Amino acid sequence: ARLQQDRDAYVRQAASSALGQASRRGDEQVMQALMQRVAGDTDAGVRRLSCTALGQVAPRGSASAVAVLVPRLDDKDGGVRRSALKSLEKVAEKGDPQVLTPLFTRTADTEAYVRHTAVETLGKLAEEGNPEVVARFLELLNTDRDARVRWASTEGLGRLAIRGDSRVLSSLLSKLDDESDSVRRAAASALGRVTFAPLQELELQERHIHELECTSRNEVNALQIAIAKMRESHAEEVAQLKARNAELEERLRVEVGERDEKIFEYEGALEEKEKVSRVNEFLPHAGKVARFLETLPALAGPGSYGTEIIAPVWALRCVRSAPSAGVGNWSRGGAPNAPRTTEEGSPVAAAGGGKDKREMLELFELWEQLSCGRVTAMELTETKPLDVYIHRDEDDVWGLYCCSRHRLLALLMRQACTRNEYITVRCILRSKDDCGYWGWHWNNFYDGGDGLNVHPSPAQSRCSPTSTGFSSIGLLKESGSSSSPLVLRGGAAAVAAAVANPGAAVLQPAT
Repeated sequence: ARLQQDRDAYVRQAASSALGQASRRGDEQVMQALMQRVAGDTDAGVRRLSCTALGQVAPRGSASAVAVLVPRLDDKDGGVRRSALKSLEKVAEKGDPQVLTPLFTRTADTEAYVRHTAVETLGKLAEEGNPEVVARFLELLNTDRDARVRWASTEGLGRLAIRGDSRVLSSLLSKLDDESDSVRRAAASALGRVTFAPLQELELQERHIHELECTSRNEVNALQIAIAKMRESHAEEVAQLKARNAELEERLRVEVGERDEKIFEYEGALEEKEKVSRVNEFLPHAGKVARFLETLPALAGPGSYGTEIIAPVWALRCVRSAPSAGVGNWSRGGAPNAPRTTEEGSPVAAAGGGKDKREMLELFELWEQLSCGRVTAMELTETKPLDVYIHRDEDDVWGLYCCSRHRLLALLMRQACTRNEYITVRCILRSKDDCGYWGWHWNNFYDGGDGLNVHPSPAQSRCSPTSTGFSSIGLLKESGSSSSPLVLRGGAAAVAAAVANPGAAVLQPAT
């Protein structure tokens, strides 16, 4: 009751001390009274004596007593902190992490006597071989100025350090020359508990340590030399990389220049392509013709020979660009003594201007019949279809090559004048590989060209390149002369010309 109610601090101090000495261990009522004074009394002396008394009354492992004493380790009064440490040494279980952590903190207390007590308590409560506690004791042994703290650290190392620990041995050996005799005695006693070997082996270990230090210094020197070499090598590599970078920049500049040139070329090609795309404006049926031409490879087999097909006029090519003015093409298998014939198989007389005029008149007469509607293209080829060959040229382009030059020219002229009309004719597929008449005809008259440039007469085929070119029907009528060159062109040349002059009536078979 005095401990709880008396206002005089000295009375409360005497009551706390008396309870600690007179009470039996484990008395709950006394423990409760002392814990209240430890936790809440305003007088430092009462708290200090209450901590001491609680350590005398509370049994080891009392969680409630530990819970009250641990906060007192941070008390502002050093005496209270020391008393709490002493009581924890009696009450706390060994190895209790709830106690070891605050004890570890108190080893750095500002008061030397508190640090000394904390080291003593920590050395008794920590498990043997605890690496953190051993490391802390080594630090205090080498750095703390208070001899009592160094002595307590030495004692703690003797109890907790593992035998043969080189760090502990080195520190203890160094403390054999400590200024405090208590520290020297404690170091010698701890060495006896920590070391395996006698002092002679310790000397050998010291020599070994010295050798290791020398070896380490040599290794450090070797590493420094290696680092210097690596720096030199790095400098060389940097120089090489700079040179390589300059080379790549130059290469990039060249490639960018080439790319720009290609872009310029592609832009020009795109512009031409845009012009070519306008073909549909004046050749509305170009798509149909292209789809028909895609079917030619399927018709090129021997099973199709002699078959009659319907073909657009724009898809036709001519076996020879100009009519024959002499004997056949001997290099393609024609007999040198064979009589001269036309591409349609009829004999021909000697070339002459009169014959050319007659042929031109017959051509325009046939064209006039087609233009006036007296005969249609299908009627013109009903009884006698056009004889055609399917051939793939050197550019790997399939074409439909016609033998009937006279009718082909008239049909092309009619188709050119009526571009919006899709004119078709009857054709019979002939074989160019057999040993009969049609194989001989192909080998004798095909001149190896693409069949897109058609000259009405041999004289016009001999005109200079500067005087020839594609001609519209209107231009031909205005000239009024049969000697004016008329060249019917197809393929890329006709498309380009058509794009350049969409208003002209270009005579062109489709490619």
